[in-house]
Amino acid sequence: MPPRSTINASPFPTTRWSQVMVAGQDHSAANLALNDLCRKYWRPIYAFARHRGCTPHDAEDVTQGYFAKLLERDYIQRAHQNRGRFRAFLVHDFKYFLSNHEGKARAEKRGGNASFIPLDVAWAESRHEPADPVAVDAEAYFDRQWALEIVRHAKADVAADYDQQGKKALFDSLQSGLVSTPDAATYAVWEGRLGINTNALKTALSRLRDRFRSALEAQILETVANEEDLKAEMRHLRQALAQA
Repeated sequence: MPPRSTINASPFPTTRWSQVMVAGQDHSAANLALNDLCRKYWRPIYAFARHRGCTPHDAEDVTQGYFAKLLERDYIQRAHQNRGRFRAFLVHDFKYFLSNHEGKARAEKRGGNASFIPLDVAWAESRHEPADPVAVDAEAYFDRQWALEIVRHAKADVAADYDQQGKKALFDSLQSGLVSTPDAATYAVWEGRLGINTNALKTALSRLRDRFRSALEAQILETVANEEDLKAEMRHLRQALAQA
């Protein structure tokens, strides 16, 4: 099982974002790292475009157009170290992209030698959360979608880990305890379902929460370049989720 926290790991590991930041030294590694990040976090960009008024079709086009541009050789050199984390770079760069109306109606985005991100628009639309543009600005909306993606990927990793250990039923039952404190009635249901007493279930839930916390940090770790940013992004994640 991974350690309780990756924050205290020493020395700080090389992350996908830090590989991107040194693209001039190793283009192949940087391109692979950036491609992985884009494939994993395209949905917040799509959601941002939808919040800004794009139709599903236009949001798909502008999202694909943006990533086609982002994955071009040397484009990422615009991301200087003082721009901070991948999340911050992504949302501000995409705002600039949208403001210049690039990619909205460019057929060439699907041609040439560019790499493209597979977008499951039907899936994204099924999870689209319409927001009042007056009450919730697009950047805050982006942050919430980013946070939900982090949680989704972390949860999937933990679920796969428990499944591999033959503990799928345990995870399926206890996962609701990741976001709320179970009451006596809930523990009674779990006891009946799993045949485990309450004290053992409380221990199992504590371990699951520790594993989930580590998984969240592992997801964030991909998108930062140093320990200070890791801690800051974990705080930002909690704040974004609290804005539900």
